Amino acid sequence: MQKQLREIAGPLLGLILIWIFIFALAPISRDWSSVENVLENSTGSGLFIMCCGMTIALIGNCLDLSVGSIYALASVVVGQLLKAGVPIPIAVLAGLGAGALCGIVNGTIVSRTGIPTLIATLGTQMAFRGVADMIGAGVDMEQFGKTFDWLGSGLQGPLFCSAIAFLTIWFILSKTRFGYQVFAQGGNEEVARLAGIPVKRNIVLIYMICGIMAALASIVYTARVDFAYVDRGQGWELLAIAGVVIGGTSMFGGIGGVGKTVLGVLIYESIFAGLIYLHYDAFWQQVATGVVLILAVWIDHTQRRASASRRTGVNIAKKRSLWSRVGIGS
Repeated sequence: MQKQLREIAGPLLGLILIWIFIFALAPISRDWSSVENVLENSTGSGLFIMCCGMTIALIGNCLDLSVGSIYALASVVVGQLLKAGVPIPIAVLAGLGAGALCGIVNGTIVSRTGIPTLIATLGTQMAFRGVADMIGAGVDMEQFGKTFDWLGSGLQGPLFCSAIAFLTIWFILSKTRFGYQVFAQGGNEEVARLAGIPVKRNIVLIYMICGIMAALASIVYTARVDFAYVDRGQGWELLAIAGVVIGGTSMFGGIGGVGKTVLGVLIYESIFAGLIYLHYDAFWQQVATGVVLILAVWIDHTQRRASASRRTGVNIAKKRSLWSRVGIGS
C-alpha cells in the first residue's frame, strides 16, 4: 500500500499544483463547476475509457496506434445499426465486437509476424479508418433517442461507463494471473517466454481489450453528441498515450496501473481547462500536452536508467564479495 501511494505521489502533487496555479491566476475557475467540467470532459469524451485500454497495452509493451481509427469504426457501426432500427443493446454489443475484432487483428499481426508494434498498428490505423469510411461515408447517422443518449449525457452515464472500464482493467491487472503475466512480459518478453508464459496469446488478448475500450469510448461520445461520424478519433491515439504516460505508466512496459491513469487524464484535462480559463488559444493545449508528455517519458527513462544502475552496482558488489571469499581480486 505504501509503495502504491509513493508511486502516485508525484502525479497527485502535480495535479494539485496545477489547480493551485489555475485558482491563483483565474478567479473564474474558483468554483466547483470548474472541477465538474474537468470530470465531465474526461469521461464524456471517452478519453478516460480509451486510456484504460491503453494502460494495459503499454504495461504489456503493446503500443497501439490504431485506437483512434477503432474509435471511428465503432461509432459508424453503432450509428448504422441504430438508424436501421436494431435494438440498442445489440447495436452496442456490435460496436464492442467491432473493437474486439480490430484488437484481435492487431494482436495476431504483432504476435505471428514479429512486426514492431509501431509499424503494425500504424498500418491497421489506416486500414480501420478506410473500413469506417466505406461503411459510414456520406451516411446520415444522428438522433438515436433518449435511451441511448443517456450513455453520454451529463456526468452520470459517462461516469458509469468509465467506472466499468476502470474496474475491469483494475481487476484484470490486480486480481488475475493474466494481469501478472502482462506485467512480466512487459518487463522482459524473452524471460517471460522462457518462464512458460503464453506471450503470443497474451498479446492478442491485450490488443483485444484495448480495442474494446476504444469502442466503448466511442459509444459514449457518440451518445453524448447524438451522431456518428467517420472522421472521429483522429489523433486520439496520441491523447490516449499522453494521458497514460503522464500518470506514470511506463512507455517501455512492465510498470503502471489504471489508478495512475486516472491522475494522468485529470492532469491533461486540467491543463486544457486552465488554458481556457487563462484565455489562451486552443492550439496551446497541444503545445502544453506535448511538453508534458516529453517530460513524463524523460522522467520515466531517467528513473529506469537509475534503477538499472543501482541493480548493476548491487550485482557488482555481490560478485566482488564472492571473489574475495574465494581469494580472487584480493
